[in-house]
Amino acid sequence: MVLILFYFYYQNNQLKRKNKQKDIKQKIQLNIINAAIDSQEIGRKKIASFLHDDINSLLSSVGLHLNTFTAQNNIQSDEITKAKAILEEVHDRLRDISHELIPVLLVRFGLLYALEDLCEKNSNSNLHFQFSSSIPTKKRYIEKFEMNIYFIVSELLNNIIKHSNASKAEIVLHEKNNRLIITIQDNGKGFTIGKLNETEGFGLNRIRARIKKLKGNFNITSKKNEVTGTTVKIEVPI
Repeated sequence: MVLILFYFYYQNNQLKRKNKQKDIKQKIQLNIINAAIDSQEIGRKKIASFLHDDINSLLSSVGLHLNTFTAQNNIQSDEITKAKAILEEVHDRLRDISHELIPVLLVRFGLLYALEDLCEKNSNSNLHFQFSSSIPTKKRYIEKFEMNIYFIVSELLNNIIKHSNASKAEIVLHEKNNRLIITIQDNGKGFTIGKLNETEGFGLNRIRARIKKLKGNFNITSKKNEVTGTTVKIEVPI
């Protein structure tokens, strides 16, 4: 009996040790991913600011000097006209890139405007994203919180577009007990939850890491080849 008890005690300690090692490994992985995310977002802001404020300002200045020179000297030239058109095109492209790095609606008007715009931009004749929220549209959260939520939803919408074969999806936001609750549901082909850990890519790991950092919860409900599609529910403290 003593030997049997000792055996079970030993096995229990071994199991606890393995679980502890697994938890430590997961925390390290999450910390690495979060560090990469933070670094990427800092880089995004710097590049967006540099492109929008510095490079675009220089291009505008070049265009202004070129217009002044041609007007003062009464010069009509196809080459100068082409140069002006190229400058305008470069200016527009850089503006678009800076807005993709840090969406201008997110910075200026907040999360809800930006998410509604994201749904509209990703909707087409094959897939429609419907956005609804019980939260006042003008409400603002802390900038970093808004950025995290925006990129979480953006990543999930991207997964729907790439993998779900859905024709419609709905994004619903509301607040309850000082928590932001986001539900994303599609009518796609679904997948087997049991195999999720075997197939999930870096994108889903990034989502988990962001939500973990926000001290939130993340739940997926889906069945392969079922008409109910996939439902993702996210809860994060505000």
